[in-house]
Amino acid sequence: MRESVHRYLLLFFLTSAFAVHAQTVAPTSELQLESSDAKLVQAFQWAKSQALAYAHDDTHPVGSWYEAALPGRDSFCMRDVSHQTTGAAALGLYSANLNMLERFAASISRGRDWAGYWEIDRFGHPSAADYVSDDDFWYNLPANFDLLDAVVRMWRWTGNDVYINDPRFQNFFEKTATAYLKAWDLQPDRVLKRSRIMHRRLREGKFVRARGIPSYTEGREDFNLGTDLLAAEYRAFESLRLVALSRHKVNLAAQYGHTADEISHMIEHKAWSEKEHHFMGFFSQDGSTQGSGDAMVLHFGATNDLIHIRRALTHIESPEYLKNIGIEEESYLPQTFYHYGEKAAAYQRIMDLSRPDKDRREYPEVSFSVISALVTGMMGVETIYDPASGRTLIHSISRLAKSSDIATMKGIRIRKNLVDLEHAGDQESSLTNRSGPLLHWQATFAGKVPSLKVNGRPVRAKTASSTVGTPVSWIIVDVPSGATVVVSRP
Repeated sequence: MRESVHRYLLLFFLTSAFAVHAQTVAPTSELQLESSDAKLVQAFQWAKSQALAYAHDDTHPVGSWYEAALPGRDSFCMRDVSHQTTGAAALGLYSANLNMLERFAASISRGRDWAGYWEIDRFGHPSAADYVSDDDFWYNLPANFDLLDAVVRMWRWTGNDVYINDPRFQNFFEKTATAYLKAWDLQPDRVLKRSRIMHRRLREGKFVRARGIPSYTEGREDFNLGTDLLAAEYRAFESLRLVALSRHKVNLAAQYGHTADEISHMIEHKAWSEKEHHFMGFFSQDGSTQGSGDAMVLHFGATNDLIHIRRALTHIESPEYLKNIGIEEESYLPQTFYHYGEKAAAYQRIMDLSRPDKDRREYPEVSFSVISALVTGMMGVETIYDPASGRTLIHSISRLAKSSDIATMKGIRIRKNLVDLEHAGDQESSLTNRSGPLLHWQATFAGKVPSLKVNGRPVRAKTASSTVGTPVSWIIVDVPSGATVVVSRP
């Protein structure tokens, strides 16, 4: 009898140990980078391993999620998640992105003046590190706008209409564009004169001085408006305009576009300093400005002035700027530099962020941002919604550091497809649609050329201007499931 009990207990413990192990196995990803640059491959492999180590399946009460806050806090923060979604999507963490974004969108309430929860823990509760009550909680005001843009970006990336049709997201869109603006004096005609902290309901409390910080900058209190808030607001209204166009709501799209234009005009004419030659970061109620807002203005694409773009890039590439920023702000830079054609600067930031002795390299945002920078920046993978045709295009452009470099990003999860993309310098690109429906590929190359070759056959190219005003040439080609298409210069 005793021997049978021992065998039973041994079997029980082994089974339990296996079950616990099975529940804690991190999600996997098919994403792989092959490159002639061994250092780049090493950086990618570290970032992939680190990011997946922070990813969790749906065995926790909160459901599928990944860490996006201080390591060990077992939580995800609204700003971090908004930034980490693209890297997570490329890794295939679709369910985690949807779950986390949906939880944040659903958390806004009238009792918090239409703010959401700044941070949610693995139990699905507002994190005790940032929340005591609806009267006493931490919140940074750019977050609603940043999250809204992330939701629309994931709609475009995944092709999942839940992101724009689910009532929780629709309510979040509507309240952010109306009630949230009014509650916090963020309308274009009021925002420069707003008070720093509004709706303070308690004389004393843990977070009463942080209930609505008007910036992502948390270490200073000598301002009433951050330029990053304006930049995030601009991007949110541009995203709302895109959603309205997809629903053929032309008047609503024009209304959102008008608000975005007003905010952009404010950034160009109020935040820009002719004396300092860059965007200032903070506004005081007396109209004075200080600090630097260049990184987030560029990140959110909130300026179209080519001179301002060039000078802002010069500012954030300077040693003086780089030595004074934290790991969070630096994590935005590689993708931003790639987006504006600064390939060498982007490469340097990736090497710096991924080096083994980098202080705070383990912060989750770093590894996810490196993945995002390599996929969307270096390989140039983006989704572009074309309102005229109603189609979503898969865009690519090579931003490899050297013309002799070769890189292949395999297993990119995008929309309902799994694709491989290879660049040989800036001379040739090939896309393999490993699985999924027919996709429309916008193969783009730097410079102006009359034609490009598709599988060796000349095809007339179209031309456009890049974000820094330089010409690019492109064609759109269909890639059926299981097919590989090669596009090259003549």
